[in-house]
Amino acid sequence: MQTAQQSQSESRALDAQESVHGAFEKCVLEYPDSVSVESVDGRLTYRELNERADRLARRLTGLGVGPEAPVAVCAEPSVSLVVAILGVLKAGAAFVPLDPGYPPARLAGLLTDSGAAVAVVQSDLTSLLPDTEVRLVPLDTEGPDAGAEPGGRRTSADVPADTVACVYYTSGSTGSPKGVLVTHRGLLNLASAAAREFGLAPGDRFLQLASIGFSAALEEIFPALLCGATLVLAGYRRALPDVGHFLGVLEEQRITGFEITTAYWHQLMDELHTTGAALPDRVRFVVVGGDRARAEHVLAWRTTGIPLINVYGPTEATATASYHHTAKERPDPDGLLPIGRAITGARMHLLDPHGQPVGPGEQGEIHVGGDCLARGYLGDPAQTARAFVPDPFGAAGGRLYRTGDLGRALPDGTVEFLGRRDNQIKIRGVRIEPAEVEAALQRYPGISQALVSASADEPEDRHLVAYLIAGEAGPPDEEELRAHLSTVLPSQLVPSVYVVLDAMPLTAHGKVDRAGLPPVTAHRPRPATPYVEPRNGTETALTALWADVLDRELIGVQDDFFALGGNSLQAVRIVAKARRRFDVELRAADLLAEPTVAAFAARIDGLLREAAPHGADDEAWWKHWREELRSFEERTAARTGQRGAGPLGMSQQGLWMLSRFQPGIPLYNEAWQCRLHGSLDRAALQKALSRITERHEVLRTRFALAGTQPVQIVDASAEPHLEFCDLAGVEPSGRLDAALAVRDEVIMAPLDPAVAPPAKAWLFPLADDEHLVVFTMHHIVWDGISKEVFLDELVALYEAFRTGEAPALQPLPLTYRAYALWQRSHLTGTTFDRLLDYWRTRLADPPEPLPLPSDRPAPTVQDYTGGKIVLPLAPALRERVIEVARRENVTPFMLLFTALCAQLQNSTGQDDLCVGTPLANRTLPGTESLIGCFINSVALRVKLDDGMTRRQALARVRATCLEAIEHQEMPFDKLVEELRPRRHPGRSPYFQVWFAMGDDTLLPRTSPGLSIDGFEDLSTGVSTGMAKLDLNWIVVDRGDHYALSLSYRTALFDEDTARSMATAFQERLDELLQDPEAPFRLPAPDADRQEGPGVEEQLLAQWREMFHNDAIGPEDDFFELGGYSMLAVEVVTRVQEEFGVEISFADFFEVPTVAELARKITSPGS
Repeated sequence: MQTAQQSQSESRALDAQESVHGAFEKCVLEYPDSVSVESVDGRLTYRELNERADRLARRLTGLGVGPEAPVAVCAEPSVSLVVAILGVLKAGAAFVPLDPGYPPARLAGLLTDSGAAVAVVQSDLTSLLPDTEVRLVPLDTEGPDAGAEPGGRRTSADVPADTVACVYYTSGSTGSPKGVLVTHRGLLNLASAAAREFGLAPGDRFLQLASIGFSAALEEIFPALLCGATLVLAGYRRALPDVGHFLGVLEEQRITGFEITTAYWHQLMDELHTTGAALPDRVRFVVVGGDRARAEHVLAWRTTGIPLINVYGPTEATATASYHHTAKERPDPDGLLPIGRAITGARMHLLDPHGQPVGPGEQGEIHVGGDCLARGYLGDPAQTARAFVPDPFGAAGGRLYRTGDLGRALPDGTVEFLGRRDNQIKIRGVRIEPAEVEAALQRYPGISQALVSASADEPEDRHLVAYLIAGEAGPPDEEELRAHLSTVLPSQLVPSVYVVLDAMPLTAHGKVDRAGLPPVTAHRPRPATPYVEPRNGTETALTALWADVLDRELIGVQDDFFALGGNSLQAVRIVAKARRRFDVELRAADLLAEPTVAAFAARIDGLLREAAPHGADDEAWWKHWREELRSFEERTAARTGQRGAGPLGMSQQGLWMLSRFQPGIPLYNEAWQCRLHGSLDRAALQKALSRITERHEVLRTRFALAGTQPVQIVDASAEPHLEFCDLAGVEPSGRLDAALAVRDEVIMAPLDPAVAPPAKAWLFPLADDEHLVVFTMHHIVWDGISKEVFLDELVALYEAFRTGEAPALQPLPLTYRAYALWQRSHLTGTTFDRLLDYWRTRLADPPEPLPLPSDRPAPTVQDYTGGKIVLPLAPALRERVIEVARRENVTPFMLLFTALCAQLQNSTGQDDLCVGTPLANRTLPGTESLIGCFINSVALRVKLDDGMTRRQALARVRATCLEAIEHQEMPFDKLVEELRPRRHPGRSPYFQVWFAMGDDTLLPRTSPGLSIDGFEDLSTGVSTGMAKLDLNWIVVDRGDHYALSLSYRTALFDEDTARSMATAFQERLDELLQDPEAPFRLPAPDADRQEGPGVEEQLLAQWREMFHNDAIGPEDDFFELGGYSMLAVEVVTRVQEEFGVEISFADFFEVPTVAELARKITSPGS
């Protein structure tokens, strides 16, 4: 049974004398004639593999190789490689894998550190190894008994299970790689788990891809060989040049299972989605691991019906400690893919810094124990003792490995991976200790100090960044430095980007501040190659494409892909994008063989001349997406029988979910009205509305499920709902009031997205030459810009139909559904990663919910019942806002939002503010002429500093807004899904407050037969009885003055409280428009509250007494001082008793310093 602290599977009974080669020989007896291993150099049955391994073992024992003697193995992925590994094990020795792709210096270092006196080497690779005393045994020169040494004998399979089977080197925190001693027991445990939990079985053909020097190879080789399956060695260099080639390998080799890194799996999913390709039918299961899986790909994978197994485990746990099997676990509705449960024979604990189990859902460090554990580190007992600690929860003598990884237990007992607690980096599944790379850098002449970190702008394709302090002679040449590092480090450890600094950033305590290192995008130097600009259309397109994938601002046509920091996954992406852009068949090998834009462009131009396809102009590009939409419709119809379906836009998806789970409320009704002047031709008006509905398919769209996926379905025809409200029986003087009464009722009627059309209109005759028109649209098909598009077309079409002329509107370049399909393709790969990384950084450690001055506590469930007040602001205030905004180089929105920040800071005492706002998100050319929901919510997070002036606060807000605009394409719902912030009952994630500017200043639309004016957005002026968030601030520009519309949740606020907040906003705005150099922060509004410094002094006295330490300061962390749970109880109790403030233990864990706790105590609402 699993608990929140421990995940454990039943242990397999292991014979203390069992060995890997002994278990293999049992497979030989059971499956003698089955193919055991297959590669480009041939195939061997289990019997043949056993015989060849025996011959090698005899030779090795004849050379004096004995139990646990390290024997190096250096070979390309081949049958001979497996012979070498088994031969070493049969000799009782431990193999030390040497990837021939490593630099010779690295290979020499591993040979020396391992102490290997013998190396089994592929014949044509012997030159890679140093000329030393090591005895080289050529791998592929053996005949029936070739090379048998005198006295050589086959070892018996009787070595104990705790014997070391192999030595795998991982990146070391001391600056040198460290050898992990993996035992036979660990490998047997891994193989047992793969058979029992993964379903690997005789008859399977499992693909081997990982580098032999990477411990993931253990997960591929031994499970297959110890269960009677066939191991197919393709090698990552041969099998992974691009996704298309990889799919071909799977088909040609009849593969039934394989393992790839999560990063490459993301690339595979992107390609499958874009091209419509699929995995071969023979594939029974896929194993991934190394990084967190993206939720959208997990959700999409479910449609394949193929089980996905997410594995987790460091080399110290024989590469696999836990697994999550999608066919055996209940799927997470949000697409979370946990690292799951401990494998057979393993244990997982989540522990706090004091070694105590954490509670369900709480973050803890992952500790692993059981049969999977390695013995320790070669020649480093001190590091072994630090990393492998006694297991207080198991039998005497048991150990736990401290992984340094963080996780939390989910309600079903599985574990979610949360990240690292230290500086260790993962690059495409490989764990890297920065210290090892830093040591190599600092040994290079001309470098006095070096720091290495992972780039933060591309999580999917992370690469290493080296920050350097140059010596007196100046900075080293980057190309020479890169070339040197490639001779001493594996390619994964060579930084892609080098940044020379004058000094390293330091914390207040004088330590190097890694978080303060400048972002790499601002410091990426150009290669030494002179810049050559593009000379034709192909080169121009490719330089833009390379710039996008490599995140470079300036690419020249002679720039080398590798000198720009490119890696294999980025090569795959560039080729995939180029293939789609130019409609030619390309492979990553084409790019890697000719790694400049000019050469790659020449290759593409040659293919284009051969194929002579159509030109790739804008119309051809949109035609492509229209064709993609037809393909989507056909696939959906074939799968579900639902015709005419298209995917939802990202903004639509969240609205659709809300309409499903909160039906019957008008929360997302968009309502507005206008006046029509002139003799109205109702038939022409009806025809104009019909033509608009015909032009813009969203106005005749309904939303439904196709299988398990939401889709939008366009009806072939749908007459617009235009209801004529006859007011003939009402006196002319009372018709407007009668119309408004009906209006207030109809705009409250919920609109159902499942029913087309999701838009309605009412026509009220006020006089013979004046009408009022009221429109309501569900937000799922409408946004602010849609209103302008709608009005422009309405006037043009009305006039055409009134006069009998042909409408002169330009054809639309695309439909909304085609846009939605493009958007889902666009928001993948590096574009998605760039956006996600920005928002992940921006919203890291989000602030606690604002302690708004509410009249009642927040309910535990969302309550959207709301009230609204509208406060007109003085006309002179609008003029001053525009004047000051122009002077300070900000927009009116930025200035008004800064005033709201001042009001929120003053009323809550909180300096870290997060407020939601809408952005148009029409970044794609052509969308400006469409009706539809493009708008996206973004979180504006502003951190206000003590001593900040009003001008500085304005500048801070301006920078925040500009960055948000630049990164507005990230769908907010998708962001929440990816970041999974801590949720608070009754609260929306990240923000409770909304701020926007509305515009009722649309210019009148006129034609010879009709004039339209009196525009009013009813969502800002008329209460719908709903409030989407706790407080919804909208400043409406009415041309001659601003009006403040404040919607509030009545479960929290009374009308008087809301009105006082609106008045306070006007006061803060007025103050902001005065002296720009005045302090931004106002004095605390409540003089009766205890002063912060007094509270801080009292807390310091308490803590110094409790810890018997008079040196404790305001910024010292309770837990770093040695605080523990019972002492935390004392702190919380004394706070409650001495300050009269209700504070929970969870609150205290969020504010664990004296200064933070003092601010919490003195903040309003505490």
